[in-house]
Amino acid sequence: MLLDRDPFQQNYSVSCSEQTALLLEQIQVWHFKGLMKQIDQQYQQIWLASDNQWLAITDNTVPNVLFPWSVQSLLNDKIMWQADLPDYCHNTVSWTMSLNE
Repeated sequence: MLLDRDPFQQNYSVSCSEQTALLLEQIQVWHFKGLMKQIDQQYQQIWLASDNQWLAITDNTVPNVLFPWSVQSLLNDKIMWQADLPDYCHNTVSWTMSLNE
């Protein structure tokens, strides 16, 4: 009997470069719109918008819409984003979002 799909044989149908391009395309449609901070209790909320959609990122908890992206750092003029590629790629993708658009 011949198995159509061997569960022990990895099949990578999407290359690492294709996945990188898809992830960059996913994050680049979002634009920074605002930031709210409450210093005493360390509360922070980042607002992004894309085609009449709004996202609120509270305390660096990124909504599933942007999975697998995460906020690497928030600086005065930019947000540094990072996404992990699948294990077989052995790499991450980074994107810098300007706060001064």
